[in-house]
Amino acid sequence: MVLRIALIAMLYYPLSIGLTFYQKWFIKNYKLPLLVVSGHYILKYLFAVIIRFIYECVRAPRMRVSLRDQMRWLAPIGICASMDIGLSNWALEYVTVSLYTMAKSSSILFIVAFSLLLRLERWRNSLGFETGLIAAGLFLFTWKSSQLDLTGLLLVELAAACTGIRWTVSQLVMQRDDSAVRHPLDMVAHVQPWMMIPIIPMIWLFEGAEINWNSVFSFQGHYDPWLVVGLISGGGLLAFCMEISEYLLLVNTSGITLNIFGIVKEVATLLLAHLINKDKLTELNICGLVLCLSGMLLHGMNKRRQRMSRSLVDTDHQYSLLSKSV
Repeated sequence: MVLRIALIAMLYYPLSIGLTFYQKWFIKNYKLPLLVVSGHYILKYLFAVIIRFIYECVRAPRMRVSLRDQMRWLAPIGICASMDIGLSNWALEYVTVSLYTMAKSSSILFIVAFSLLLRLERWRNSLGFETGLIAAGLFLFTWKSSQLDLTGLLLVELAAACTGIRWTVSQLVMQRDDSAVRHPLDMVAHVQPWMMIPIIPMIWLFEGAEINWNSVFSFQGHYDPWLVVGLISGGGLLAFCMEISEYLLLVNTSGITLNIFGIVKEVATLLLAHLINKDKLTELNICGLVLCLSGMLLHGMNKRRQRMSRSLVDTDHQYSLLSKSV
């Protein structure tokens, strides 16, 4: 299990970090971020459907989910995921990567709150301590690294709340024994249509006046349809692979652990940005990094202890049943 999670994480990190820098660069040169996101949704759906079709031709038919179950479980995931991704990409138009990371760090608080509300996690003092360490550490790590933009900050905080709902409900659905969407490919295929519902009115409301044939297919002021389609397709492929790796991590861990993996990614992204831009880390930034890593280490140790205690309980239970049968 540990090796499997490590391998999935090795897939997740380069995809996620690469997509962050790719989208930041692309959105700076292409002023329709919500339209780009909707293109990614369509491409992810097509990738998932095509792979499922090939799988069904070679192996066995995949599971189908009824409309009732989709509306009950998958619609909230899709709508919140769309709001999360759309608002995050929109926020990158207003804020730097550092400020985005600082504000998005609050998502772990939302995930813990919703996990407790849905009874996916039990309250423990250690859980509150770990969460506080990580959130405070990441905040200090990015403190004064960029100027405050209220519009961008509000967008990121709304995205963080959507993140909390998205991953806790996804964990609830994918980790159920009777779930029809335990496989990440099935999850992506069924969720993408619901993700289109909130993004379409947002595009019409905020970008509708700017959308025309010339603006859609122009990049850096030059009309080049093939380049625009290629760049959006490249981002869509990265997004598809990253979403598959996220769901793989979620199936094997939890929403909180997945968010911690995401925070490790954000810290690595910021360190890489500091190295590329030759920025210096202050003592306060380094102190925040230490707090953040300490919280992650404590969370990992507590998760390991819980797994060991559960395995011991299961072993004792099996031994007692065997003794009764003898």
